[in-house]
Amino acid sequence: MPLPTELITLNALTIRRSGQPVLTDLAFTLRSGECWAIVGPTGSGKTSFLQTLAGQFHAPPGALVRKARTEFVSFKEESSRFSYSSYFYQQRYQATMSDEGTDGSYTSTPTLRDFLQLTDSNESAALVERLGLSPLLDRSFIKLSNGQTRKARIGKALLKQPSVLLLDSPFVGLDAIFRAELTDWLGELIHHGLTLVLVKEPTDIPAFVTHVAVLEKGRMVWSGPKEAYTYSPPDPPSVVPPALQTPPPKSDFDEAFRLSDVTVRYGDTIILNALNWAVRTDERWALFGRNGAGKSVLLSLLYGDHPQAYSNDVRVFGHRRGKSGESIWDVKRRIGFISPELHLYFPQRLTARQVALTGLTDTLTPPSQLSPASESDLSTLFDYFGLTPLLNRTFGTLSAGEQRLILLIRAFIKNAPVLLLDEPFQAIDDNHVQLARQLIDSFTHKTILFVTHDQSELPGSIHQIFSISVTTS
Repeated sequence: MPLPTELITLNALTIRRSGQPVLTDLAFTLRSGECWAIVGPTGSGKTSFLQTLAGQFHAPPGALVRKARTEFVSFKEESSRFSYSSYFYQQRYQATMSDEGTDGSYTSTPTLRDFLQLTDSNESAALVERLGLSPLLDRSFIKLSNGQTRKARIGKALLKQPSVLLLDSPFVGLDAIFRAELTDWLGELIHHGLTLVLVKEPTDIPAFVTHVAVLEKGRMVWSGPKEAYTYSPPDPPSVVPPALQTPPPKSDFDEAFRLSDVTVRYGDTIILNALNWAVRTDERWALFGRNGAGKSVLLSLLYGDHPQAYSNDVRVFGHRRGKSGESIWDVKRRIGFISPELHLYFPQRLTARQVALTGLTDTLTPPSQLSPASESDLSTLFDYFGLTPLLNRTFGTLSAGEQRLILLIRAFIKNAPVLLLDEPFQAIDDNHVQLARQLIDSFTHKTILFVTHDQSELPGSIHQIFSISVTTS
């Protein structure tokens, strides 16, 4: 057996972004045949570490030595082939509208086939089939679900046959069945010579991992063989959930939502088929379903972002959409909302404070004026999650987990009577998940829909379950 070779080496490397150190004095060597899991709390520098290994940051001579072909799969796809900044959020739900970019120009929305840049090789066909993406090749990339999009990013990287694959939270957004399949597949690829580094939660490190590195505040505080690594879960939160000062709008409805024989289709493709569901005031539901089952599409019908709500019998707060004269803003003002898709499209130039305050306008723009109650709630929520130092940081400079926490605050800030929480805990560490669950459970007189692939994430106050099956039509 050949001796391991050094593929990437870091020597006392410090990386700065916007003048601030995000990684400090790193020493690390990646050798062939190894598989590293990078763990650490939200904001510890895990994504920046992978970006450094991928050569995306400037490094002083000798501080970063790279000797292998490397591919990096990020939490958010932004490349020459596709950029979310070229599209607007609701565009992913339109079936026939022109592909107009945010600057008024017209663009050709790439299909999944375009995004993958497929060749006609048997290897490409086998990989796409293994990922379960073959039926989706001619679908617009922006119309894929969160889980399907993550599969596509992993597939695109593997099609380039790298020696080193860097995966930022690869299992986030994937259903349990595909998580198991991906685990098996990555294990096979490692067996056949792939060197892998992945960001992973510390509670579920795959068997194929050989080494673990722990980051805290941009420093590597521990690294070594997986067998020597132990994880101590955080203690239950000692901080009391805050009471918001903004008075909640009155729940003047007996039913928050009712769907009767609702069908959503794009051409011949059926996403939701004859769906029936009713959610009464103050009920709390978990929404389950495999990747591509239509969970996010269902929430878009309720939140007012999907045009096919008007061609179906969708009743929100007791009124049928399009029949009562109630506008989309009448709907949104009573709903706090977060989703992976909203995260992808959110402007990166705003500060964390501004992003959170856009929850008061239900747009991507913060309000021009702020009430004393909203100002107090903003300060209280940032303090509760330990994010006060980030208030004036630019959203685009924050980690994926920090961004998701800011968007959670955005969903909570107006104290709405309804919360639509679509996979709200993605990329968030255990400590912050415990804080968020505790806060959600403390809310009284709220109707909550909570989408997740992991039942252990559910707040204790959520007991009712609605499941959607993948439509085969």
